[in-house]
Amino acid sequence: MKEIALLLDLDGVLVRDKKLNLFPDTLSFLRFLREENIPFRVVSNNSRIPPKELRKKLSERGIELKEDELLTALMVAPQYLKRFKSVYPFCEEAVKKYLKEEGINIVDTPEAAAVFVGQNHSVDFTQIKKATTALKGGAKLVAVNLNRLAKDSDGLFYPATGSWIKLFATATDYPESEVVALGKPSEEFFKLAMKGFEGREILFASDDFYTDLIPAEKYGIKTVFVTTGKYLEEDLKRAGYKPFAVVHSLTELSELLKSLKA
Repeated sequence: MKEIALLLDLDGVLVRDKKLNLFPDTLSFLRFLREENIPFRVVSNNSRIPPKELRKKLSERGIELKEDELLTALMVAPQYLKRFKSVYPFCEEAVKKYLKEEGINIVDTPEAAAVFVGQNHSVDFTQIKKATTALKGGAKLVAVNLNRLAKDSDGLFYPATGSWIKLFATATDYPESEVVALGKPSEEFFKLAMKGFEGREILFASDDFYTDLIPAEKYGIKTVFVTTGKYLEEDLKRAGYKPFAVVHSLTELSELLKSLKA
């Protein structure tokens, strides 16, 4: 019997939208993983909800996760940002509060040593100007992740953090090769995601092949594209990418895992 472990994206895989509404088979799938003793970790580039709050919200939906079963991009951010004397936050108010509580010197002026970019649904023109001015002044550009596209709860799409990074880099002639990305697909994030799964065959189920699946392959991870999120199966062809497997539901994913364990 093959020993396997599973990395699970959150948005588009376990939850259907930004309100964390579940798919019909989410809870039964998680029960299956525990019954089959398949270790797993939910790995998310969520940059709007602090980790503690996210765990609580998921618990309210019935998703009970152990402490080491959740890894988000925001959990990586404080350790890196502590090296800067001041940080201008281009992100949600809840995330600003989280960073302050973690000991980061958050400032509201463009005189900052770094600009931290997360998803920002309350962005205004003044914030854009301050971030741009800070970067023109030599600030380091730090991204919570490089996701290009996001899907909101109303079904509409919008530019994600990676698209804001491209905008700021283009406007200020900032070399994209020098952008620090803390979440997926950074090497640091993937190493943390795989921690404890040594000796097992690792699979990664995600709806995002750009930031998740394609980068995961260089770590020897088998990739499973889930079609219930922001990208469709035909998008794989446009990207010229072929994952290990394609599934259309968590129920299908459980059948795939059973066949691999057999």
